[in-house]
Amino acid sequence: MLPALSTNGLTQVTEPVNRLSSMLGRFFNEDIFPTVTPPQAIVAVPLSMWEDEDHYYVEVDAPGMTDNDIDVSIQHGDLIISGERKCERKGVGYDTRTYGRFEQRISLPTAAKTDKVDAKLANGVLSLTFPKGDEAKPRKIALRSE
Repeated sequence: MLPALSTNGLTQVTEPVNRLSSMLGRFFNEDIFPTVTPPQAIVAVPLSMWEDEDHYYVEVDAPGMTDNDIDVSIQHGDLIISGERKCERKGVGYDTRTYGRFEQRISLPTAAKTDKVDAKLANGVLSLTFPKGDEAKPRKIALRSE
């Protein structure tokens, strides 16, 4: 017998997990213990953020998702990435992947030029690149000799 399938980080048991629960189910007539369906859970998605001298970068793992599954917006200086990863499972099996709606909010540095963001979704990775404003870039200060 396979372990119970997991959906949205919550376990939904649709079949007996072992022989004892199978025997108890038959003994107590399975209608006494109805199957409970968990509510849709909001899950966070794995992401990475870093910067160099000229840009801020955000990458989000989005395997199997298309641009129709993900929304990206900026509100009050926050980058908001939301969407839904749908389960396309066929039949019964073992699955540790996470499905469902998600929303991730990231406070952007004030120097990020949000009107010049470059966003692309390729090979299951959402990549966002924000140029830095001149005030955030390193600059050399000339010294005077006296």
